[in-house]
Amino acid sequence: MKKFFKIIAIVLVVIVVLIGGAAAVLPMLVNPEDLKAELSSRVKQETGRDLQIPGDVSLTVFPWLGVKLGGVQLGNAPGFSDAQFAKVDNVNVRVKLMPLLQSRLEMDTVTLHGLSLNLERDKQGRGNWEDLAAKGKAKSEQGHGDDMGEGMAAFAIGGLDIQDANLSFRDVQAGQAFAIKKLHMKTGAVRLGEPVDIELGFDLNSANPPITGQVSGKARVDAKPKAQRVTLSGLQINADLKGKTLPGGAASIKFEAQAMMDGAHQRLTVSQMHLSALDLDLSGALKVSDMHKGGLLSGELEVAEFNPRALLKALGQPELKTADGQAMTRVSLKTSLNGTSKAVSLKPLNIKLDDSTLSGNLRVLDFKRSAVRFALALDQIDLDRYLPPASQGQAAPAATPGAAAGKAVELPMETLRGLDIDGTFKIGKLKVAKLNITDATARLNANKGLIRLSPIAAQLYAGGYSGNIALDARKAKPRISINEKLANVQIGPLLKDLQGQDKLSGTANLSAKLTASGASTDAVKRSLNGNLAFQFLNGAINGINLAQMIRNAKASILGGAKAAGNEPLKTDFAEIKGTARVKNGLVMNPDLSAKSPLLRLTGKGQASLPAETIDYRATATVVATAKGQGGKDLQDLAGVPIPVHITGTFQDPKYGLDMAALGQALATSKVKKLGSGVLGGAQKAGGGVLDGAKQVGGGILDGAKKAGGGIGGALKGLLNN
Repeated sequence: MKKFFKIIAIVLVVIVVLIGGAAAVLPMLVNPEDLKAELSSRVKQETGRDLQIPGDVSLTVFPWLGVKLGGVQLGNAPGFSDAQFAKVDNVNVRVKLMPLLQSRLEMDTVTLHGLSLNLERDKQGRGNWEDLAAKGKAKSEQGHGDDMGEGMAAFAIGGLDIQDANLSFRDVQAGQAFAIKKLHMKTGAVRLGEPVDIELGFDLNSANPPITGQVSGKARVDAKPKAQRVTLSGLQINADLKGKTLPGGAASIKFEAQAMMDGAHQRLTVSQMHLSALDLDLSGALKVSDMHKGGLLSGELEVAEFNPRALLKALGQPELKTADGQAMTRVSLKTSLNGTSKAVSLKPLNIKLDDSTLSGNLRVLDFKRSAVRFALALDQIDLDRYLPPASQGQAAPAATPGAAAGKAVELPMETLRGLDIDGTFKIGKLKVAKLNITDATARLNANKGLIRLSPIAAQLYAGGYSGNIALDARKAKPRISINEKLANVQIGPLLKDLQGQDKLSGTANLSAKLTASGASTDAVKRSLNGNLAFQFLNGAINGINLAQMIRNAKASILGGAKAAGNEPLKTDFAEIKGTARVKNGLVMNPDLSAKSPLLRLTGKGQASLPAETIDYRATATVVATAKGQGGKDLQDLAGVPIPVHITGTFQDPKYGLDMAALGQALATSKVKKLGSGVLGGAQKAGGGVLDGAKQVGGGILDGAKKAGGGIGGALKGLLNN
């Protein structure tokens, strides 16, 4: 846009040169050939350029003193390719004779038809118009400009009519070229100090980038030369453009505004601004002050609600696919801005995305370094709506801790090292990976590859989360450190939302202090090291009834009836706790401990994070009180250690009892009870130890006989006594 206005300014300079040269000699009543010579001499003297008038010249005297030129050609500056800088097929200039005798210059509409202007910039960046501009500036500095202003106090033109003008621009240094064809411009009456209406239009043909189209515009221009102020009211610019480099191959642009350029105070003001392009409508006001120092920018901007899906379609981009088809359909923005050409501040900033509102402030300290500072707050958002949809005919898979890690997503290292960010972020309500989180806060600091999220805090499932996460991407192999805690969180609803099933319920207290390295999630899992601690209170392990398993195992050994199948598949507990050491993704837990009204459980085992597998061996002991889930049926196992083996995967754990060890424990327990009873009876009867031994042996033999003989029968008989 800046280059376009420069070209228009150059066109006006050329027109003024041509008109001014003609007007200066009109009072001289000479023959046409003398007029040609005088015009050429005057232009040569003023510009150093050659002026040729190959066409006919006709003059009028009364009531208009005028000249009509059949063709005018102005030579190019030395060192440029084209021989001609400008040419005009037809020029018609008329001045009223009577006002001229009274030192007033009143001109009729000035017409220029068939204007061709060739603009060039060479390899050194020098433009073929710069010598003309330099001479004009020199005259102004010498005071001629003031004299002209006084002499032209009564200057007036009936209007300006330019038809079929062509402008070309070629920048050898930048490798750019474009052309403006069929330019037409009309103005109302032009009088110094009074506003004038201007309308123009042209065809645009750009080679680099390749763009074609039509551009039109109009405005009322009010120029105050002494005050160095120009005001544009009712400014309208319309453009219909086509080209492969344009979004979607085409663009329709409409711009409206009121503008004022104050040269004395180096200030530009644009008000009532409205820009529409594609599916976007932008409105607001801008003010640029201290332009001689680089410019200070301030203003208000508002982007009306638009549909990003429709915008992407207009841009020729692939269709946006989300889990919720109504997501990403409503976006709007409103902000106040202050800044310079190098930095900008948006405060307050208000962005609406569908049902979410983001507010706060954002500062870009340096566009080149992408240095950003912010303090933002989001009232609510459901991020799951914006995820890719599940495959057709399939339900969305339940989120798992390792699901994303399995894809081994690589970190964008160069991007991370270039970040310079510091700010705080708050979210009132957040849903992500099906988890419901409230009052989330985080501080992000990124500087030269060291990225910290610290502190992080949130409320979730009646408890709280706090943590610190750091990513050090300054070296070839990034390093991650994590320090997190969950306090008083209801783990059942959390797992239900996260994984679709609650294999564990109760109040959870967890802590983790871990480090890892690698540029992918898979590498991070395999290099994870550190320590964990966990505690679960007053809950249940769902999917397993440990008491029922023990009763069924006992029935299998003794030959009795198994427990009814309608018992709930869960194991109640008062507490489960333990600590773990993590080494290269392998979690080793040496001190698993669990308490319930019926059982006590201790054990140790390990879990592989990369493979998501479990291998635990624990020992369950029925408490002496035998209260709780079916405790009455297990009274005879009080104090007996019962081995439990847990294997499988995180998603599908398997629980099993060591039947051989259980049978041996039952036999040992029975022998102890029988022996104790026999010895007590012998003492009462006075028979002594020998009689007691006989009774025990007899019991074993009887058991063997009942079972059909053999050692197995003897064991079963013993256990049945």
